[in-house]
Amino acid sequence: MLAGLAALAVPLAGAAVVPAAPAQAAEQPEERSVTVDTGDVVQEDYLGVGVDVIPQSLMAGTAAYGYTEADWQVDVERIQRLRPKVARLWFQIDWMEPEKGRYDFDSPQMRAVYRYLDAFRAAGTEIELNFGWKVGESVQDWFSIPGVSDPTISAPADLEAYGASASALLDELINRRGYDNVDYLTFYNEPNGSWDFEAPGDEMAYYADMASAVDRRLTADGLRDEVRIWGPEETGAPEWTAYLEEHAPDVFDAYSFHLYGESYEAMADAIAERQATTGGKPLNMTEFGWTSGELSTWETGYANYIARSAEEGVRSHLVWQLNGVWTRDPDGDTNGSYNLWDSNVLGEEPRSAYYAVGPLMRYIPAHSEVLATHTEADDLRSAAFRDANGDYTVLVEARAGAERRLTVDFGGTDIGRPFHRIATALADVTPEPNALLPASSGTLPAGDSFTDTVPADAYTVTVYTTAPPATQVALDEPSPYVTGGESTALSAELVDGTGDLSWSVVAGGGSVSPEGVYTAPEVTTERRVAVRAASATDPDAYAIARLTVLPAHDPERVDAPVFDLEPGQYDSAEAVFMTSGTAGAQIHYTTDGSEPTARSPRYGDGPVFLPESGNVLLRAAAFRGGLAPSGVTSRLYKVLDVQNAPDGYRFCMYADRGRCEFDGEASVAFGSDGLFRYGTFTDGVECTAEEFGGDPNPGGDNRCFSSADIPEEPPLVTLYNAGFEKPATTSAANGPMTNGWYFSARAGVQHNDSPFVPDEPAPEGERTAYLKTDSGLSSFISQEAAFPAGSYRLTFQAAIRTGFGGPQTFDVYVDDARVGSFAPPSGAYQPYETEAFTVDAGPHTIRFQATTTEGDNTAFIDQVAVAAA
Repeated sequence: MLAGLAALAVPLAGAAVVPAAPAQAAEQPEERSVTVDTGDVVQEDYLGVGVDVIPQSLMAGTAAYGYTEADWQVDVERIQRLRPKVARLWFQIDWMEPEKGRYDFDSPQMRAVYRYLDAFRAAGTEIELNFGWKVGESVQDWFSIPGVSDPTISAPADLEAYGASASALLDELINRRGYDNVDYLTFYNEPNGSWDFEAPGDEMAYYADMASAVDRRLTADGLRDEVRIWGPEETGAPEWTAYLEEHAPDVFDAYSFHLYGESYEAMADAIAERQATTGGKPLNMTEFGWTSGELSTWETGYANYIARSAEEGVRSHLVWQLNGVWTRDPDGDTNGSYNLWDSNVLGEEPRSAYYAVGPLMRYIPAHSEVLATHTEADDLRSAAFRDANGDYTVLVEARAGAERRLTVDFGGTDIGRPFHRIATALADVTPEPNALLPASSGTLPAGDSFTDTVPADAYTVTVYTTAPPATQVALDEPSPYVTGGESTALSAELVDGTGDLSWSVVAGGGSVSPEGVYTAPEVTTERRVAVRAASATDPDAYAIARLTVLPAHDPERVDAPVFDLEPGQYDSAEAVFMTSGTAGAQIHYTTDGSEPTARSPRYGDGPVFLPESGNVLLRAAAFRGGLAPSGVTSRLYKVLDVQNAPDGYRFCMYADRGRCEFDGEASVAFGSDGLFRYGTFTDGVECTAEEFGGDPNPGGDNRCFSSADIPEEPPLVTLYNAGFEKPATTSAANGPMTNGWYFSARAGVQHNDSPFVPDEPAPEGERTAYLKTDSGLSSFISQEAAFPAGSYRLTFQAAIRTGFGGPQTFDVYVDDARVGSFAPPSGAYQPYETEAFTVDAGPHTIRFQATTTEGDNTAFIDQVAVAAA
């Protein structure tokens, strides 16, 4: 079975499987039931589960990092596989209007937008056009309001001109280009905040006037009936919805809001507060999500947000966001969190959120009826949908626990068709480059009910549907390399489908045989190619093999450089060694994406070090007199800011790969995984175990790290990020994340200037950890560290947030033993120490656990250290 294909047992050939009766055991599984009332329609037109999209993969910002047509074909494949029901497509006016009143619908940016619209139309996706988001610098002189603090987020200065622009765009998209899936229109993003909208005076009134100007112009131009207007796209500000319904009720056909981080229990209040002010109009949740899929849990997650709020009348759910991009004008980078996948130039494995919400996006039908469901069980939640074809889809969320026997009862209605089981236990999913959704893991006969088994020990989300499961194509090797002019055999198999495959080249050139043998074109510099493997009976079910074609050896040309580090994302600083197969060749390189020449920096004996917290498009070419220069080798690296060294030390060499270089005297740590030997050296040192008197971590990824600050004594126990200076946020970085410590949801790192507004700056550096409680959910931070046998205490400093919320108490644990309970009284940092504890030699886990359970409360922690008792 392919890794990550499904969380539970999965047949690859789409064969019907009826679960066997469980083996006889001493105790039978407990009974659970969900009742679906097929006659009680609680919502008549649920639009479905969709996504937010910043459509800039094909624009200059992402292209600068090496994104090509072959990469786009991979993105289109995933859109087709997910089939989001609605896409909120973010749009900047400077893409279409370089000068006031002059429209350019053939600009490079508009051509990129059309590619997205084509892909979504093919996937059956409706478009919510988010008209006006950021304002490019080229139009700020006439579009933005004079005097605003940030013209990039300015509301339009001329509202009538803004209305004319919106009307011209809709006319172009719908009437001239035939994008009849552009159905909804909205404006800006989260105008209640300070990050995406700025207007003078009463911003709610200005927003209402802006939307009214668009409404008037669309009416005058005969376009008003083509779209339904939504707004205000607020977050945490239901008063905006109330204001718009009071002051512009004829403009808005529905209202939209964003919801992040609320618990399942608190979510109902957030919805009800808004529904009370909408005048009975639909309410859409046009942003929701979590920084990573692991955060989608029983307490708060994709499945329970959708299940509960769909039954309570929320019309659609749009996930933030589809995929990562690099934006330009304004510059930005949306890779790294919340995405279903990062830009695939960073690697093809999707993020865990893809598996958490992907099946819901694919299988919950568009424009369906939501049926009332009921269960007495406190470890199950459910929702049910019926589409226009009469197919039923039942969503069941199960808390981790013992095995249970589930009956889904339709109250006497004979469904008369089997249900396919699409089940996900996220903890068991391994992301893989095919990005396959969970396959059908069973076909369950149904009359007026069906039965199934809820597996033990795993939080599971299961979709049961009478619609056919999605046929998918799984490539044996999604990203192979091939030399120009040579051939390679590609292979794939159908998942939940039968029949043959058809092969075609869709980007980059070359040819492929009916059997999948690809022949690469001759190239002088490497090239990416996209080859499609499609089901012969269902061409919409396909996969894209993204091949890299390498230059063949040419005796008249220098061999292209070879990099020893694979491209992609890395947690911490790395280094790249380069070689050329041509003796005597000199390699020159660039790190800014420009094409290297013989005047570019020369590669020497040591590697090129990749800086932390940044993107590097490393490009290199090789040169030698009498031969033509090589082609260019390009690899993209994204390096995060995760600490893997003692505080204050920087990476300087891999073990046994060379010399750690520095001038003068320095302290050098050798080792990995918290196990280090320390030494003081002058003008560099060979990075070998012998230089440090032995190997502190045999078999580990040992490295050398240097620091100009020489300690009096090495630490008793090395803690990573003990001062919480990483990640290097200038605001707040929220968990879940790992950076030395594991930070749970509602824990993280905050800067002295963060929105928490601490009373005092950090005792050391600019940042501290924080522990937060809200919505009845608490948080923790933890780190496993290597201890020598002995007795110790933990020391640290702590304070609380005083400008909002109440006191936050917390306990400190070493492994499972509590070694102290603490209640900082004020915003002033005070030193604390735990009780003494004794441990054997080996790894032990330190944990700070918030214990306040009511209210919204925060504690700050800094300078954690291990001291002898």
